[in-house]
Formats: sequence, structure tokens, C-alpha cells
Amino acid sequence: MKTLRNIAAGSLGLALVFSSLTAMDAQAVERVPGQINGDRSSGCVVDWTARAMLDQNMDNIPVGLRKGPYSTSGFMESVHPDYGSKAVLENHHWFNPVSDVQYWRIPIGAEFGILPGATLTVDLPDDMTNVRLISDLSTEVKNTTVDQFMERQTFGALARKLDWDIVPNATQTDAARNIWTLTFPNGLPEGHAAVVEFVGTGDRTKHYEATSHFRGLRETDEKGNACLTTPEPELTVGQCQAGVVGRTTFSPYSKDIDLREKFSDRWQGTGALWGEAGADGWDPSRQYSDAAGATRRMRFYAATKRELTNATMTVSAPQGATFDEASIASALTPGGGALVGNGFSQSVTGISNPTVSADKKTLTFTIAHMPENSSLSVEVTAVLTGEKAHKTPTSEPMVFFHTLVGSIPGCEVSPTPTTPATEPTPNQPQEPNKPENPKAENPKKAGPLAHTGATSGMVLGAAGMTLIAGLLAAKRRKA
Repeated sequence: MKTLRNIAAGSLGLALVFSSLTAMDAQAVERVPGQINGDRSSGCVVDWTARAMLDQNMDNIPVGLRKGPYSTSGFMESVHPDYGSKAVLENHHWFNPVSDVQYWRIPIGAEFGILPGATLTVDLPDDMTNVRLISDLSTEVKNTTVDQFMERQTFGALARKLDWDIVPNATQTDAARNIWTLTFPNGLPEGHAAVVEFVGTGDRTKHYEATSHFRGLRETDEKGNACLTTPEPELTVGQCQAGVVGRTTFSPYSKDIDLREKFSDRWQGTGALWGEAGADGWDPSRQYSDAAGATRRMRFYAATKRELTNATMTVSAPQGATFDEASIASALTPGGGALVGNGFSQSVTGISNPTVSADKKTLTFTIAHMPENSSLSVEVTAVLTGEKAHKTPTSEPMVFFHTLVGSIPGCEVSPTPTTPATEPTPNQPQEPNKPENPKAENPKKAGPLAHTGATSGMVLGAAGMTLIAGLLAAKRRKA
């Protein structure tokens, strides 16, 4: 951020013009002339901006940005409940009253939860030197707690709802421009917030500006729908077969598996769980990076309480990862982790070498025989793909599907019923050919009437009437 040294009436006009241009954005709403709502969030995506100017000379602060002394003025853009937002992001600012030191305190919080992976980019004044970041304000407040201190700030009821205990990671990502990037590997869970403070040199007679931009992903949208969704596996079991299916969710921000789901016979089946297929995972580097190419070590396992033969275990990575085939270790039986302690202490036999599909998304191997209470496991390195959710800095979690399907010993497959041959339809008697001119063949024979309600009695009545008419005519001729 460039330092603005000599602010005069002309630059004041420029500042007002800049505020007006910013207000033209469709999603920016003015609180008072010159002050802009920095909450441009939409749906699941969190998008906040805060800008402020630090200047003890109130003449250098546009009229629309003046609110009390210089330390409570100059807020060009903020996220605040006064704008109707359910969140807060502001650049608080002041000078040390007796020395050339400037302070920028930035509160970050919301009424809703924000998922891990969110980032805050802070663009400090370029000539602010000897910068020191205080990411845990408990070392600075005196005779009170951070929560009590923040309740006295200008956030009203929102501050009282939050525990200000989140400590982000911070790195100066551009030393020349004095830009810092803060990451939130644990996110901002509902009810929790963060406050950070930058301290550095600053001439009390000069003008400074700083910008903060926060981007992340909500846990749920305003309707309560989850903002991260995961695909669902399928399980196909044939005659005389048994199977188990599982799904493992592993966030790149987590140190351990986030969620294991296991079912027998079908996905989300309600039957007794007689076996399991799942995963353990960890980061040997302990860096917990979410970047594409970062790795996690995975242990995939299968276990059964019932005997199975000719079993196939399939592990796929539909989201967030691929498999490094060169990293596959020899299978262990009984399996590693907690399997033996959970009663799956027997060994399996006839394990094939695992194979990886061409797209590196599916791992498959077969087991000739799995006795009751047996298990196995195999380790492989998963490589993160770095897929981002909703185009935010938040990475999609890795999702793994697991299926184990085997034959049930002693079960005989029922023969497939066949459909009996269809009997030929007997020939229907053919209707005699009708002559082209029925009257020519039998002119005296009357054809049947259509089904209109007329009867043969009506036909005879008409003939009788004709006969009577003829007799009357003959009688008149004799007369």
C-alpha cells in the first residue's frame, strides 16, 4: 500500500470520487456518504473487504468518513452489523501518542461458522517498517481478558456472542509491498473469532492506508445446507456373496481422519456390521499443507467376522487425491492399527499385488481366503490434487471409497430360471372373402344393419307398407 504524504483539497476530492466509484458496485451498499459495506458474500462464499485511512489531520479525511476523533474516522470500507451484516472485519487504526508508531488492529468474526482454509490478506502501508504481528492479543490487554476487551469495541451484541480465541498462521508474502497472508487451518468455528494487530513505525504527521481482504467458505449456507458435500459410494453384491462398504473423509487441514462411515451389504444399510473396510491417515511431514502435490500416508484395511473366499478389495479416490503406485507397501495380515485389538486377529491368505488404475484414482487387490475374524491392511501415499471448493481458498477434503466383496463358502448359486418357450398361437379361422359387389351375387338378400337399434321387425313393417300401397293403387285403376 503506497503512503500518501501530502493530502490537500485536490486529493480530498479524489478520495470522494473514489468512494463514489466504489459505491457503484452492485453489491456495495453505502452506510453514509463515503462509507462502503465490504460484505460481498454470496451463498456459501465469504468475501469481506476492509479499508481505512490513518491520519491525525482531520482535514485529510473526507467528511463522509469523519466520526469522532481520527482513530474512529477514516473507515472507507468495513464489514459490520451496522450494515446489516452478521459479521465483522474492520481495520482499527491509531498512532502511539508519544512516539512514531502506528497500529492496525483487525477483528475477524461472524455469527456463523467458517470452514478451515480461509485466508486474510493484509496490505499495510509500504513504508511501515519494523512490522511486528501480534496474533494473540492476550499478551497485550491489561487487567482483563481478550473477550472482555473486545466486548467494549463497536460490534454491539455480535462481540458478546464470540470467543476471540482463534490464532491464525501468518507470513509476509510480499516484503516490497508489505503484504501479509494469514491462514486459518482450523477455520472460524461458530462462536469463535480472531483479532490480530500489526505494529510498526509511522510518522504521526503523515497519511497511511491499509486494506484487508478475507475469503473463505461457510460451514452451512443461510438455509442450513452444508457447503461441502461428498460423493457417495455404491456396493454391488451377487448371489452367494457378502460385502461391506465404507467412506473416509480426510481434510488436508486435519491431523487425522475426519469421518469414517461403514456399512454391511449396501451403502447406508441398517444390518449388523459383520466386517469393515476403511482407512487411517496422517502427514509424516507434519506440515498439513493443502497445496496440490502435498502428500498423506494412508493405511487402507479390510476385516471380516465371517469367512469369505475369492474376495476383492477396491479403494477409490473420487475427490481430492490420487495414489502413488511406487509408494505401495507390502500388505500386512492381520492388519495394522487397531484391528487386532478389535478382535480381527486372524491372517488371510493369497493376497495379490495391488494394482493402480491408469488415472491413479483406484487401488485394487484380491484375497483368496479370509477366515473368520481376519484382517489385512496396505499402506500407500495419497497425493493431494488441491481442488478448491466454490473457487475459494478452501480445499476440498480427500474422499476415499472402500468395498470388500467375497464369496460365502458352502453357498450354491441358484440356477437362473429360464422362460418357457411360447406355444404357437393356433391359426384363427379366416373370414371368407367378400365379393366386391354383394348385390350382384345375391340381390334379394338384405345385408345386416349396423348396431343402431333397428330390428328385423322394422324391415318387415316397411315391406308391408309397400304391399298395401300397391293394392290401393290397383283398386283405384279398376275404379
